[in-house]
Amino acid sequence: MNALMFKCPTTGHFIETGIEINYASLRKVQPVTVRLLCPRCEHPHEWKLSEGLINDSPPVTPWSPCHEQHDVNDCM
Repeated sequence: MNALMFKCPTTGHFIETGIEINYASLRKVQPVTVRLLCPRCEHPHEWKLSEGLINDSPPVTPWSPCHEQHDVNDCM
């Protein structure tokens, strides 16, 4: 799980929401509005959850149809 962040429209700084979410869940989420009191400018803001950013890149797992084969020629 990763921290969900939004950009403050007043200061342009990114703020953490306290919401932990993974990439798959963020892609599947229903339309939800997040309302927060911004710690940067101290004003309330609203964002759609789908507008949020996750502060870490997704894990990359190499995949191959032959991932369990020892001899590459066995897969072709």
